[in-house]
Amino acid sequence: HIHLFTGSIGARRTAVALAPAGALFHFAAIGVWCTRHTGIFSDPGMPYSLVAFFLALGQVMANFVPRWSAVGSLSLPLAFVALSYAGVQQGPGGLESAGGTALLRPHVLVLLLGFCALALAFCLAVIYQLQSRLLKAKDVSGMFSRLPPLDSVANWAHWLAIIGFSMLTLGVITGTMAAPHALGAQWYSSPRLLPGLITSLVAWVIYAAYLGVSLGLGWRGRRTTYFLIAGFAVVLLAFFVSVGRHKGG
Repeated sequence: HIHLFTGSIGARRTAVALAPAGALFHFAAIGVWCTRHTGIFSDPGMPYSLVAFFLALGQVMANFVPRWSAVGSLSLPLAFVALSYAGVQQGPGGLESAGGTALLRPHVLVLLLGFCALALAFCLAVIYQLQSRLLKAKDVSGMFSRLPPLDSVANWAHWLAIIGFSMLTLGVITGTMAAPHALGAQWYSSPRLLPGLITSLVAWVIYAAYLGVSLGLGWRGRRTTYFLIAGFAVVLLAFFVSVGRHKGG
């Protein structure tokens, strides 16, 4: 944030140096945790911890491209929130305590990867909105010059949305396959599953609409970023509802 708002080179170099160190320590912590537990999803906080790690890893890779370190002003705070939420999850739970574990593991894994892709697409959508406003105001000498190129932001947001939507679709499919084993034949009416299912389907419709207008109608620019922002808000709700419902079995 300091570099983005003030242009401080020292702040940017410090942030770029700390990001891989933090991701490496986080990866080591996950590895140590796995050696002491029977399964990676036996802890209700582990899905959130993995989200934080994947977001940080994505930002580390983005930092190698000039001006893309600015994305960290959004992606790393999201990672921090996810990691903080993981730290307050307590008690028994996780997928290891639920039925149908063998099917639930790939279901949750693809949802985690999809969530991270959509989170990064959201970050780029917000940056695109900011850039558009700065460009409209003809303020291109300060913050605008420290942000990634506008076309690159739009292209990467689009591809991340496609990846995230594909993962979300796969997650819905694997979820419907796993649910009867974990919750029984009437799984679709289960209070444990229904909120997450509804929010996931709403998010799926929003991203499907985004792909429809961007690929089918050729929409580009600020209009499509609204879909990515709204879609991520629903995905965020679906993620916490779905993963939280698995806590405690």
